[in-house]
Amino acid sequence: MSPFRQRIDRLRQGENSPRAPWLVLAGAMALASGFILYYGRDGWFSIDEAQWISDSPQLDLGGALSPHVGHLVFIPRLVYKLMLETVGIEYIAYRILTLLAILLCTALFFTWARRRLPDFVALAFSLPILLFAYDPLHLIAGNGFTVMLALSFGIAALLAWDREDRTGDIWTFAFLVLGGLTYTVALPFSVAIAFAAVLDRRRDRLWVGAVPIVLYLAWRTLGDVGATDTAAGGGDLLNILLLPAWSFGGISGVLASWSGLSYDFIRSGTMQPGTGIGPALAVVAIAALGWRIATRGAGTKLWTVIAVAIALFAAQTIAVGGIERYPEMPRYMYPGLIVVFLVVVEAASGFKWSRAAFIGLWLITVISLMTSFSLLRDQSEVREWKATQTRVEVTAVGLLDQTPNPPPVIRQRRRMLTDDFNPVTGSAYGALGYDPATLKDRDPDIGNAVDRFLFNALKIGFQPVTGSFSRADCRPLEAIGGRYRMWVPRGGAVVIGKQDAKVWIGRFGTGRKLRAGRVGPNSPQLLKLRYDGEPTPWFLKSKAPGVSVCPID
Repeated sequence: MSPFRQRIDRLRQGENSPRAPWLVLAGAMALASGFILYYGRDGWFSIDEAQWISDSPQLDLGGALSPHVGHLVFIPRLVYKLMLETVGIEYIAYRILTLLAILLCTALFFTWARRRLPDFVALAFSLPILLFAYDPLHLIAGNGFTVMLALSFGIAALLAWDREDRTGDIWTFAFLVLGGLTYTVALPFSVAIAFAAVLDRRRDRLWVGAVPIVLYLAWRTLGDVGATDTAAGGGDLLNILLLPAWSFGGISGVLASWSGLSYDFIRSGTMQPGTGIGPALAVVAIAALGWRIATRGAGTKLWTVIAVAIALFAAQTIAVGGIERYPEMPRYMYPGLIVVFLVVVEAASGFKWSRAAFIGLWLITVISLMTSFSLLRDQSEVREWKATQTRVEVTAVGLLDQTPNPPPVIRQRRRMLTDDFNPVTGSAYGALGYDPATLKDRDPDIGNAVDRFLFNALKIGFQPVTGSFSRADCRPLEAIGGRYRMWVPRGGAVVIGKQDAKVWIGRFGTGRKLRAGRVGPNSPQLLKLRYDGEPTPWFLKSKAPGVSVCPID
C-alpha cells in the first residue's frame, strides 16, 4: 500500500495527533480571515446597522429590548452602543466583529462534530463554515455577527447539554438565554433541548430549554411584537402548513451551496432557487436520513438536532408574508448550513468511513471553498454599490430633514435605510453619508443619485403659471459645452421658451434623466423649490436654445 493511501486510511479512521486538525483549522482560519477582510473592504453599514446607529445615542434598557423587525437583538444593540462610543464608525472594527463570530462558530462546530466523527471528517464539515459566500450579508457585513454569534451560542448549548450533569445544564441554560438575547436563530436550539428532555423523560432537565422559550414568548407578548403582521416581524401560524415545502427548499438551497456546484456563469452568482443540483441533493439527503433511521434507529441526540432544523424552518415559514421571503434566500443560508450539518454529522456518527467516501467528502469541501472564494470576489462590485447607495440615502435624507416642511417618509424611496432612521442621531458618531459640499468633486453618478432621491421626494417639476409675472428680469440659459444651463433662484422661477423645449433639472449631479418638464412660446411653467441648509442651488438644463428663467418673489 502506498504511503498516500496509508495516510488517508489513518486520517479517515481518526488515527492522527490531537493537534493536527487544530493546526489545519487555524491555518484555514487565517486564510479565510484575509480573504473576508480584503474582499469586503468596500463594504459599509447595512440597513440594520444604520438603524442601530440611529437608535444608539438615546439607547436605554427599553430601547435595547425593543424589537428590530420582530427580532430581539438586545446584545447586538449593546455591543454597537459600546463600539460606537469607543471606535466610532470605523467599519473595519464591525467587520472584524463578524469575522470573530464566524471563527468562534466554526471552532465550536468542529469541537461538537469531532465528538461524533473522526477528526478530519469533522474538519471537512467545519471548513465550509469559514467561507460561505452564499450568505454574503452574514459573512462580510458587520451585523453578520448577530446571526453567527447566536448560532455559536446554540452550538455551545449543545456541547454543554452533552455533559448530562447539573453544571452542564446551567451552562446550557446560560448559552440559550444569551443566544435568545442575540438573535432569533438561537430559539430553535431551546426548542430542541426542551424536546430532548421530553424524549428522555427527564422532567428535572426540562426547564433548561423551556424557560428560555417562555422568556422569549413573554417578551413578544409584553412588547406586542408584530402579532400576526408578518411585515412588522409577526407571524402567520397557518403558514406552518407550508413547512414541508419550505424545509425542502431550505435543504435544497443549503446542499446546493455546500456542493459548490450552484454557480450561475451568466449572472456570475448563485443559481436561481429551485434550479441546479439542489433539489436532487435534497431528495437524496432526505431518503438517506430515512434509511438511516429505518435501519439503525434514531437516538435522542439525532432527534435533538432534527428538532433544531425543523424549528428553524418552522420559524422562517411562519414569518412568510409582508416582506419577500423564500427558503433559498441568501440571508437564510448560514443558519440553514449549520442546522443541516448538525443533522448530517449526527446521522453519520458511528459509521466507518471508506477511503472513497473520505476522499469524496474532502473533494466536496475543496470545491465548496473554491466556489465560495469565487463568489466572494464576484460580489465586490455589488458590495461597493450598496455602500455607495447607503451613503447616498443618508446624505439625501439628511438634506430633506433640513428642508422646511420635509416630505413624509412614505415619499422618500428608502431602500438602504429604515423608515425609522433619524439622520440627526444617525450622525452622532460620525458622517454615515457624504458631505454635500464635496459631491461636486465626486463621481457624477453619486451626485445624480442624491438628486434623484431629492427630486422624487420633493416632487419637483413644472406647474402651470396661474398669475402674472415680469419678463424684465428673465435671463436665458447660458450655452455651456453644447448645452444650455443656468442656476435657479432659491425663491423659484417661471421658465419660458421661444420654442418647444424639454428641460432637465439637477443640483449635485449632471442633471441627467431628471426631467422638470416642457416649455414653449405659449406655455410658461412655474418651478417652486424648497431648499435645505446646503447652499448649492438647483440648475436647469436644455438642449434647445431660447429657454429663459424669470425669478419670482
